[in-house]
Amino acid sequence: MNMTQVLEHPLFDGIRESELKALLEMPGNAVRRYQTGDFIALQGDPCRALYILAEGDALAQMVSPEGKQLTIDHLKAVELLAPAFLFASENRFPVNLEAQEACEVIAVGRDNFLEAMHGNPRLMQNFLQVISERSLFLSRKLNEFALQGLKERLLNYLKLNGTIRNQKEVAYILGVARPSLARALSELVAEGRVVASGKEFKVVGMHRG
Repeated sequence: MNMTQVLEHPLFDGIRESELKALLEMPGNAVRRYQTGDFIALQGDPCRALYILAEGDALAQMVSPEGKQLTIDHLKAVELLAPAFLFASENRFPVNLEAQEACEVIAVGRDNFLEAMHGNPRLMQNFLQVISERSLFLSRKLNEFALQGLKERLLNYLKLNGTIRNQKEVAYILGVARPSLARALSELVAEGRVVASGKEFKVVGMHRG
């Protein structure tokens, strides 16, 4: 675990390394390791600890009763996993969390984390800001999927990420069939809103260095 890297997460803004070390070493906490394809958590599992993705990256996917999957986010270290559900009345993971490479996850027990926040108002303030920002992200995600058509969602994706190189991956993230995504991209190119260069697509007039 890279303590310096963990400290760079907004949750620990203004927190000293000695304070973080004391939190992580509280009895009952654990460091867990996962390999590619392992599930860090399953949708519906109880959320009894603050999960910190310290190394690696993971996909957060929601699964319907019919088995349809929707990728909510691609999480890369250092990141918190479902922090807003830790103190919820129904504190269960809302998504599957699947390791995309070797991952290291720090599990800080809920009671331990609550005790640490009581003793450190800065940590509590940071946590409130983190879950507020997460709520804002999910609100925008809901707008993206519920209120916008596929072409608008593609344009938003391009504005956020700069380019599309792997249509299969983007179709997976947006929860659409690959032929539908390819057709929407072709229409955007024909409309002059997106430019294609080989298998790469960018928003017209948008340059990223």
